[in-house]
Formats: sequence, structure tokens, C-alpha cells
Amino acid sequence: EISGSCLRSVPGQHQFCVDYNEHRFSKKRTAHAVSCCNQPFNENLFNFNKLKDAEILLEVSISDDAECVSFSMENGSSLVVVNSSPLSESHILLLPSPKRCLNQRLTIDAVELGLSFITSCSDPDTRVVFNSLRAFASINHLHLHAYKCSTSLPIESAPVEHIVDCCYKLSDYPIPGFVFELQTDTVLLAKSVFTAVEVLQDQDIPHNMMITYGDPCAQTNTKEVPDPVLRVCLWPVKPSDQLPLDELLFRPAVCELSGHILLHDLDLFQTITEPQIVNTLKINAFEEKQFQEIVDSVKKKLTEEIDSS
Repeated sequence: EISGSCLRSVPGQHQFCVDYNEHRFSKKRTAHAVSCCNQPFNENLFNFNKLKDAEILLEVSISDDAECVSFSMENGSSLVVVNSSPLSESHILLLPSPKRCLNQRLTIDAVELGLSFITSCSDPDTRVVFNSLRAFASINHLHLHAYKCSTSLPIESAPVEHIVDCCYKLSDYPIPGFVFELQTDTVLLAKSVFTAVEVLQDQDIPHNMMITYGDPCAQTNTKEVPDPVLRVCLWPVKPSDQLPLDELLFRPAVCELSGHILLHDLDLFQTITEPQIVNTLKINAFEEKQFQEIVDSVKKKLTEEIDSS
């Protein structure tokens, strides 16, 4: 059940978008208890193999080069399914090979599925997102979300600094993170993104990811409005189970990190300010020194892969 489109732009530097949906949080499935980002899959808990047939919308097949994706009612190893607690009427789940019973840990196949889905939609309003364990993922069974939002989000125009190849870092944003830009094809983009993800996984660092369209990362001298490019945003964050919940005005999961703030309290929706949003996001952020250490590790691994290719 959707309470209807109720969006508000918050005045300020970042132009955050707040979204009121009273039903989403009450209908979310109970989150699995986890102690690390690589908690094993548990078949005794709820998982997406327990969905009813009526909840399966499409099956997905991707070609070997990840550039061609087809959607059908059969013969696909991955699934598009109904979301039981949607934030919009078009909010669905992408399940990469659910029969393999993978835990909520990104794989390169999952990144490729997300990229293939969003490019096949050819709709700038479509976003594909992922929350890792300990970064507000509810179900420990590999899945991504896809949804539409009719307004642009702050992360899509946030300024960046170049690190190496297609990898950048946010330079003036409340919570530090990486931005990867599509340069040639989605296969190479997926490899670069997953290289950074592996750095986080190896250090058991929770993380959130959004695939969207936004401004080109490279500066241009032209006054013309540039065509949007595919951006993959990746945030390393503090463990959600260690955050001071009494200080949080909202859950800083992937949508919120992008500037799309989901709220179920009408009074808060009507009154929340940019400083309040920024303060809540920063509670989830690494300090500058800690983030720079992650940047150095990601840069080192990406450089090694470029040199070896």
C-alpha cells in the first residue's frame, strides 16, 4: 500500500528531497540479526525462495558481455519480484540467482544485473540500489532494489575529485563516498565498482550503493547542459547496529545517502531542515582520516588491476 506521492524539496545547498510514506516502515519485514557483513545465508529465516509464484514478475537473462539483458516469464536465472513494502508504485526487487542461496553480499554478477537493468530501462527516473548487511539491509538473501523517483537527487550533481580511471570521490557532500562513471561499457564499469566493493568486503566495512544517471564527473568548458551519464555511487559507512538510534531522525540507508530522505512521521516531513538532515547523515559517516585510508586502498587495488590488464 502506497500513501501517495508526497515529496518536498528542503531549502539549502543540497536541495534534499524528503518523501512521506506512512506505510513503508510498518510493512517492512523484520530485519535479520547479523554480527558481520558476511553473515552466512540461513535457509530457516525468511528468504526470497519462499515467495509465492504471484509475487514473481519476470525472469532475467544477461548475455556474457552484460550488455544485453532480456526479460521474460521463464528461462531466467535471476528474478524481478514484488516488494512487500514499496516506497513507490514502481518499487521492485532484483534477485540475482536466488536459488544459489547467496547472502546479502554483492557479487560482480549482481553489479552487472543492476547496471543492465537500469540501462535497459533508459529512464533517468529509475534508480537501482543496494544495502549491505549492517548498512540497513533487512533480509540476508542477495537482492537489489529498483524504483522510480520523479525528482533529481543531490548525489546526481554532487561535485567530485578524480582518483584513478573511472573512479572519483565526493568532494562537497555530507557523507564521503565514491562515484564511478560509465566511460566505455558496463562490463568495465562493473569490474571497477566491484574492485572497490571487494576492498570494503575484505575489511568487513558496511556499504551502500546506488546506480543512477547524473552529471558527468569530468569538468567541461562548454556552457551547454551536458547529457546525463551513468553514475555508480558507493558509500562505506559505520555499522548500523552501532549507531546511536536515539540521535537519528531517520534511518540513513542508501536512499537517504543519495539525498532522498524517506520519512513516516508527517510532522517531521513538514518541518525537517537541511542542517538536521546533514547532522543525521554525518552520524553514519567515517571521519576524513579513516575514509582517506579506504580511498588509498581502493586506488592501490584499481591501479594494480589497470597495470596488469
